[in-house]
Amino acid sequence: MTEVPSGRMLRIAAHNGAPEWGGAEIAVSRLLAALQSRGHTVNFFCNRPLVMERAATFGLEVSRLHVGGDASLFSSVRVARALSRFDADVLLVGTFRKTLHLALGAKAALVPVVSRIGLATDLPRNAKYRWLFRRVVRHTVVSATDVAERYRQLLPSMPEDRLEVIPKGIAVPEGIPSKAEARRSLGLPEQGILVGLVARLVRAKRGDRFIEAVARVPGCTGVVVGDGPERTTLEEHARHLGQIDRIRFTGRLDDPWPALAALDLLVVSSDTESMANVMLEAMALGVPVLSTPVSGAHDVLVEGVDPDARPGRVTSDFGPGTLASALQRMVHEPALRERMSEAARQRVANRHSMETYVDRWEATLRRVAKVRKP
Repeated sequence: MTEVPSGRMLRIAAHNGAPEWGGAEIAVSRLLAALQSRGHTVNFFCNRPLVMERAATFGLEVSRLHVGGDASLFSSVRVARALSRFDADVLLVGTFRKTLHLALGAKAALVPVVSRIGLATDLPRNAKYRWLFRRVVRHTVVSATDVAERYRQLLPSMPEDRLEVIPKGIAVPEGIPSKAEARRSLGLPEQGILVGLVARLVRAKRGDRFIEAVARVPGCTGVVVGDGPERTTLEEHARHLGQIDRIRFTGRLDDPWPALAALDLLVVSSDTESMANVMLEAMALGVPVLSTPVSGAHDVLVEGVDPDARPGRVTSDFGPGTLASALQRMVHEPALRERMSEAARQRVANRHSMETYVDRWEATLRRVAKVRKP
């Protein structure tokens, strides 16, 4: 494959079809902003005004481009026209369920497609998606090795060099408060062990599992940071378990970093993820992580790490009892938390720096982008 010369800046189009602002949208906005800071021209097309508004705070040029479901006959035409007007070199697709019209529209506009897979459940299980990823999508990027393995199983004929694992990267902003300052600013207990769930409160994040685990472990306070359709249900669940005084709900925070700085432990209680952003953010601040066995957790917390130097723990199953048992040990062994804290910082610095992440994405986009005639 002919590669774009390293000195030429790219015109990068990206699309997000999500109805809400969440971790995937934050991650791709950070990536696009970093690419833009290197001199590339970026246009972030979005389905929803809410996502456009939030993405614009990263300094990105944003445009409305509504891509409907598979039966939306004119979506591919709209995509082709938008890419041609922007004169894109490459299209980065960020929402799996919008791949059909985005890929077909890009093909019509002669723009190569890179698919960024955000969830472990975003798999080409049926003939339509298998055809798209074999024949139309030029390159597929996942963040976790287990997701890559599933793609190779489902697409055995796809060339090896068209599927790539790029682990997520993170950069810590300046001005992060100390633990004591963060707790005071958020009205959280200034003493004791604080265990947190930081997520959009939807069913897949399993806040109920987090609450049940905290309820079984004395000597700690739980804090749920975020908002969403499950919040009322979770508050009622905590009240039903008699834990409403031990589980604090902060609501949505525009800046989650102070909440992470306030924690002694972060819990990822989800049913599905793909290398959760919040896991890396917490680790960058030296906060150990306890995670269910979701995609990406093994890569971040276990893979290639000596058992005595791991930055957290991954449970063997998804049961609240298993989560509570692991939480019990981490809460009541301060020396273990201290070792994990230092290991967490080192792990992010060595394997998940933002600079390395952007370097790899930039190289991939150059390799895939169309080569213009002199």
